[in-house]
Amino acid sequence: MGLTAAFLGGFCGTGFHMTANSIRKIPMSRRPWLHVSYFILGCYSGHYYMNLEQQMVEDINHIRADRGMPPMIGSSKWIRYDTEEEEATKAS
Repeated sequence: MGLTAAFLGGFCGTGFHMTANSIRKIPMSRRPWLHVSYFILGCYSGHYYMNLEQQMVEDINHIRADRGMPPMIGSSKWIRYDTEEEEATKAS
């Protein structure tokens, strides 16, 4: 999922730059180093967003556990991650 999110963000970053060039009616290939830099920036943003979303679900589930509530419905399927406790139960 991390690689997919990074590439999706990278393609969005490059697409934003190409769209900005087309709106300004300048050649799409103008300043090609910005294509690469926006791709890298988009990759970072996509990866950061995925980690932020995962951390948010973990925090929400932790708050719900403190209040005696069950975890969010489908949170383990929505963002596929394993906590240390789940890994220990799977190993045994």
